[in-house]
Amino acid sequence: MQKPLSAFRVNQTGYAAGLPVTVAFVTDEPVILKNAEGRVLRSFEPRTVPVDEASGDPVFLMDLGMLPEGVYTLQCKTESRTFTVRPQSWQPVTDALVKGLYYQRCGCELRPEHAGVYTHPACHTAPAAEWENRGFVKRVPGGWHDAGDYGKYTGPGAVTVAHLLYAWKLFPAGCSGDLNIPETGSGIPDILSEALYELKWLLEMQRSDGAFWHKLTKDHFAPFIMPQEDTDPEYLMPVSHCATAAASACLALAARVYRPFEAALADRMLQAALSAWNWLQANPEFVPFRNPDGVRTGWYGDRTDRDERFWAACELLAATGDAAFRSAAESLFAEGLLLTEFGWANVAGLGAVCCLFDLKEKAGDILFADLKETFLKQSESALALSRASGYGTSLAPERYSWGSILPIMSNAVSMILNAELTGREDMRSAALLQWHYALGMNALDLCFVTGFGERSVMHPHHRPSGADGIGAPVPGLISGGPNKGLPYPDTREKVGENTPPAKCFLDETPSADTNEIAIYWNSPAVLAGAYFCAFAQGS
Repeated sequence: MQKPLSAFRVNQTGYAAGLPVTVAFVTDEPVILKNAEGRVLRSFEPRTVPVDEASGDPVFLMDLGMLPEGVYTLQCKTESRTFTVRPQSWQPVTDALVKGLYYQRCGCELRPEHAGVYTHPACHTAPAAEWENRGFVKRVPGGWHDAGDYGKYTGPGAVTVAHLLYAWKLFPAGCSGDLNIPETGSGIPDILSEALYELKWLLEMQRSDGAFWHKLTKDHFAPFIMPQEDTDPEYLMPVSHCATAAASACLALAARVYRPFEAALADRMLQAALSAWNWLQANPEFVPFRNPDGVRTGWYGDRTDRDERFWAACELLAATGDAAFRSAAESLFAEGLLLTEFGWANVAGLGAVCCLFDLKEKAGDILFADLKETFLKQSESALALSRASGYGTSLAPERYSWGSILPIMSNAVSMILNAELTGREDMRSAALLQWHYALGMNALDLCFVTGFGERSVMHPHHRPSGADGIGAPVPGLISGGPNKGLPYPDTREKVGENTPPAKCFLDETPSADTNEIAIYWNSPAVLAGAYFCAFAQGS
């Protein structure tokens, strides 16, 4: 059984030397800060603070300033808690978040030399039939299992890859280490090798006319069995506009990233991206994806493809320089887009990253100057949310829904990018609070990344972790986190309907509504981690 929640909520992976240390106090007692030798460095008197709406806690953030490398203890009358300050404190967890995707690999054996005890034989290697035309059968190997289930989904996969590629492009010093994956030592950075495993699968998800199948899944979710035991038939589900546009964007980005390493593969990626764009142009009327009758796997539906088309146009402009893509992107931008979200459902922010950090002035006045102004204005909302929260968490109380870690990490990314564009320290500091949230400075006193922290998620909704007979879960996976909606009756009964939003969480395997994992939750955390690792190094 885990210990009671501490009065001191800290980043349980430690703090980085050269960056300020922030701790959340949930106590009305006097507090002292001591170093490893027991010398009192600071004392804090009790204070009256308002109750944080999202958590119900009387909590306040204490900035302890810059602390030298070492071990420190916070102490009040009833308890004490130790934390560390170290150089490169967050590199191990950032690397683990990337390698968490390796453990999601499909279609290959996970061997002991790379996976440790989390091994299994190759899975899902049989050919798949097209759902609408069972006479068409194709083998589509590889890719990542999307989440706690064994499905593979085009749009979410494309977004996950894009996060990794931009982490490497923007902050390579924070994410270029060896991960002990099969490709380590190949001459390609491991983060790019891991992304390439998904990209090669993505290329196989393209139909001959340029469109992309929406997903490759069964017609149902598998029970909690190991992946190699999941042998029911898989199907290529119908093509969709959103999947096709997201894949086009991701592959145009990948063509630029991989050209120095594998030019022929980069050419293939770009041709696939262009073919997908041509299909979109020939099919301009958006048709929302719907699960076919009898299919109960992840829907990943959307109400528009304007944001996916915008992202694709931006990436293709960067890849080709063709002014037609500039015109398409400018037209979509003029319609109004949300540029500061980075999940699978709203991807215009990735187009903004392309324009502001890759194309820059080459994008033209509209897609650089005007877009920059819009992006900076929109990202102010993330800072306002952080300032309104007792824990500094950039999420409104009513937004704690399925996968609440995603908007929190998304807001971290938007504030990081604002800081990169403007140099604003307030944006950087607020973004850092989101990183601390993920790693333990939160209302649950919980590190949401498996394998890290003194109080970490132990029972994620993740089939291999639940079926492998190993006590500890697969490492490097980030939990979705609190969900006020609580759609599962069992979770709702155990958590209680009157529980504050930020505490609506159950660390139990069946609780997919609060404790599932997903590749596209790992990846924005990788982007944030890469930034802070690089920033702490002065890179």
